[in-house]
Amino acid sequence: MESTIKTPEIKNEIISAINTGQDMVFISYSILEETEKNIQFALAKILEKSNKQDYLTPVYSSIKELIANAIKANAKFILIKEGEIENPDDPMEVVTRVRKILNEEALLKYGVKSKKYRLSTRVYLKIQGRKLIVDVINNLPLPEKELKRIHERIERSSHYDSIAEFYMENPDPIAEGMGLGLSMVVVLLKSIDIPHTNFTVYTDEEHKTTARLIIPL
Repeated sequence: MESTIKTPEIKNEIISAINTGQDMVFISYSILEETEKNIQFALAKILEKSNKQDYLTPVYSSIKELIANAIKANAKFILIKEGEIENPDDPMEVVTRVRKILNEEALLKYGVKSKKYRLSTRVYLKIQGRKLIVDVINNLPLPEKELKRIHERIERSSHYDSIAEFYMENPDPIAEGMGLGLSMVVVLLKSIDIPHTNFTVYTDEEHKTTARLIIPL
């Protein structure tokens, strides 16, 4: 669902898709408030239908974190591609450069560049039986080393009830703000009794990276 369609039309499409059991996809190249509102509206309607309104804030906040991570990964790729990051193997240089673009104006600029490089972020909402499957996908692969690090962080996060407590005991100055976001997703899901095993991150054979949430309805 493109953000260029007027909001009332999108809402009608969302309601129709939910009523007929169709999958929904939201495509973005940057962090746009209008797109986020449409995702929130769709999620609210899905949860309302299953009488799970109390899931809205934790699940929507988790989706926002995963979108931000995907968009930052795309921006990081562009920074490397255009020589703004001279040494991709220097984690502190990567962190410093990525953090400099974490503002609205810069993210919009990199959104335009993402479209040029065909680096989209797609959010899929799919109802499968009594489950909502949320996939946040960007079309960049994750190196095996980084994927392993993500899985370890998700596992460690599952032992905490507070993101502040987790970060105090597991500081990660080279996480680029992404590792903390993943930990936040685990804690948010735990707050509504959804196990961390319902949150997975993987790279498939098509070299896309998917962050998946399985929400019981």
